[in-house]
Amino acid sequence: MREYYRNFYKKPHLNNSDLILFYGSTCPHCKIVEEYISKNQIDQKLKISQVEVYDNKSNANTFSNMVKEICPNESDWIGGPKPSLDGANPTIYQGGNLPVPFLVDQKDKKCIVGDTPITDYLSEKTK
Repeated sequence: MREYYRNFYKKPHLNNSDLILFYGSTCPHCKIVEEYISKNQIDQKLKISQVEVYDNKSNANTFSNMVKEICPNESDWIGGPKPSLDGANPTIYQGGNLPVPFLVDQKDKKCIVGDTPITDYLSEKTK
């Protein structure tokens, strides 16, 4: 059984979402995306869940496993460079933070990183 699916049984709300936004509690770029979602009522138009990863180790592990499973290839990525999520501590990235904001499109098997690529992607999805 795939690792992230095992984690999802513990997080059933993620199973019902086409899109999952991983964000950090102190991330300024994440706030931009959160405000965009709120202002444009994206959560009323799309099945999207938001998952905090800076302060929740379980969520951080879910994030890492999901990205490895859904977007293993560079061609699956939109936005910033693909981070390394392998090694002894796969949740560490650039100074101890995960690459957020980070949107996973479970339905279309895409990973989008960065505030502008994510808001552009959401804009296209809601047209």
